[in-house]
Amino acid sequence: MPTFRKPTMKEMLTLLLPLWLAVPGLAWSDPAPVRQVSDKQVIEYQPGVAGRVSYLKTAKTTFETPNAKIGTLQDGWRCGSSNDIIWNEKAYKLFSRKLAASFHAVLEKAHYPTPITVDSIFDAPTEKERPKAVAELQVGALLKDLSANLCLKDHGGIGGVYMKVFWQVYSPEVKKVVFEALTEGSFQTGATEDMPVDRIFLQAYEQASRNLLADPGFYNVVTRPGMPPQATPEPIRPERLTLKRINPAQEPLTKRVTLLRSSVPTVIAATGTGSGFFISSDGYLLTNRHVVGTDKVVKIKLATGRELIGEVLRSDVARDVALIKAEPVGLPAMALREDEPNIGEEVYVIGSPLGDTFNTSLTRGILSGYRVLDKQRLLQSDVNILPGNSGGPLLDSQGRVIGITVSHLADARTMTGMNFFIPIAEALTTLGLDLK
Repeated sequence: MPTFRKPTMKEMLTLLLPLWLAVPGLAWSDPAPVRQVSDKQVIEYQPGVAGRVSYLKTAKTTFETPNAKIGTLQDGWRCGSSNDIIWNEKAYKLFSRKLAASFHAVLEKAHYPTPITVDSIFDAPTEKERPKAVAELQVGALLKDLSANLCLKDHGGIGGVYMKVFWQVYSPEVKKVVFEALTEGSFQTGATEDMPVDRIFLQAYEQASRNLLADPGFYNVVTRPGMPPQATPEPIRPERLTLKRINPAQEPLTKRVTLLRSSVPTVIAATGTGSGFFISSDGYLLTNRHVVGTDKVVKIKLATGRELIGEVLRSDVARDVALIKAEPVGLPAMALREDEPNIGEEVYVIGSPLGDTFNTSLTRGILSGYRVLDKQRLLQSDVNILPGNSGGPLLDSQGRVIGITVSHLADARTMTGMNFFIPIAEALTTLGLDLK
């Protein structure tokens, strides 16, 4: 006669658990992750730099008709039950009242000028005593895209939020929008991290705000708000700066093209793109003044795709040269030729014609002559250049810099042109640079 043994608790759970998880509403289902956004390098506001207070004046969003589904809201044991998250006014109000305070906190953390409101125990000053207020930059934020997958818990929820924010900065001085940008932000909680649901939305919004502060355009409008470019004074040139002389290589340029190309990044400013080249292992690089414009901060995009923040230290409108300082990244600096090249020498240009898509393009020609245009002495060559080459180096056959690409004169009938370059020695003199 067969004998029966009472199953252990472990054996019973092993038999029942698959059936239990199959019951509707009892399945273990964590919220699906949302699209993740990378943090960009915030441009921190430097002490002593003059600038304008900015604040979030308005925040808006758009609603579709009928209201769109933006994700899934789960609840219950093990997040087993789920419903659609519908993007409507009720959902937006969950966190919209805190957007201004969150943006203010992001600005303060990066040391940007922000409005100060303090209740005083003293009598308010009279109109005569009160200092004249300076117009503040008004920031507007429009939530253009949003997705969220959440599970409600005892004290809040878990999950993630992704959003895309369109920004505008309005200057009361010129009565127009002076800057626009589109940034993204996301936030994903840990599997056991229970936090208020509105805070999950705000964390994604704060990343989008930090990525706004990573845009040189925002920094530039804060430091020179509402000022027309032609009215912006040139920075006061500091004392002469001495840089370490780079010894030229023994091999010709054709043997070192890859290394030389890595020293010529794309310079990205508010008005467009150009080229530049490193002249020091400390992160100093040269370009044209018309490439950086009136910007105090620009982006430096390396051939590898890595982006750096560059500070415009010195510039000169008449000679059309500028000196930028970026963080040292171990790239080789270019040797500068200190004697003048001879007419007929073979020359090369490296740069980013027509934008970063064609970065580090190399072309070859000869030195055609020396010219004086608009009272400025220039090198002339038939080497091919296009818009975007501006600020890049003109090299001799040994890979030494002899000039900076500056302009192109085309003949409408033949579609050929004459190209001009700033002699490197004159660029150094204008910018107050010495080699040792």
